[in-house]
Amino acid sequence: MLTPTVLSCIPLYITPLFLVLSIISNDESLRRIAKWKLIVFTGIDGSGKTSHSKETEKFLRSMGINCVTYHWFRHLLVSTISIAYARLLKKPIIIHKRTKGKEVYTDDFRRRVRTSAAIFRPLLQLLDNWIFIGTTLLMNMLKGRWVICDRYFYDYYIRFKVLGYPVPKIVEWFVYRLTPSPHLLIIFDVNPLISYRRRRGEHPLWYYIYARREYFKLAKVKKAVIINTEKSFEEVQRVINKIVTEMLL
Repeated sequence: MLTPTVLSCIPLYITPLFLVLSIISNDESLRRIAKWKLIVFTGIDGSGKTSHSKETEKFLRSMGINCVTYHWFRHLLVSTISIAYARLLKKPIIIHKRTKGKEVYTDDFRRRVRTSAAIFRPLLQLLDNWIFIGTTLLMNMLKGRWVICDRYFYDYYIRFKVLGYPVPKIVEWFVYRLTPSPHLLIIFDVNPLISYRRRRGEHPLWYYIYARREYFKLAKVKKAVIINTEKSFEEVQRVINKIVTEMLL
């Protein structure tokens, strides 16, 4: 407790600060927010993000942590606008799904997305992500619930770059610098050939190689933790649990 002698030495204009601090220290909702943590697992397809995010959630719950996992790969706003635009102009609809086949990996596709309205897709995706990811994070933060993200804002833009979309530097800067920074960002790394086999050739091999280079660049920008996931699932999970414990618990 501050004694009268100490209080008399404190300038009058600073005293409201103590009032604010006293309110915050007794506000249960702000205490919950202060405990909130955001963990992001990212990396090339087939590196183990989904499996390890679920296992990490189980680990945290066993430690008494209230947490939830989200698998982010939604394009609701972007897909709706793209379909409406394509139907209006009677053009082919560009939607990235497995059923689309190998068209998205052709040179013709790369040229087309640079000369059509598809050049605005990265910008629309940023708005899309802010609506769905941003609001979800906010709601969980207010509840003090930890969030584990299987993919994040970054994954969308790395995919855009790999597929040949023109991603303006300002958009990339917004994504990497102005989106909510995770308390812990882990990039799962694996040999592209292993990833290719795990995903049974879902993408061409060059796709995994290119994407891996982009994730290494992301690691430097965000100072992320890189974990090699070529070892057994149990061994990799032990490493993850150790990192989460040491850095967040």
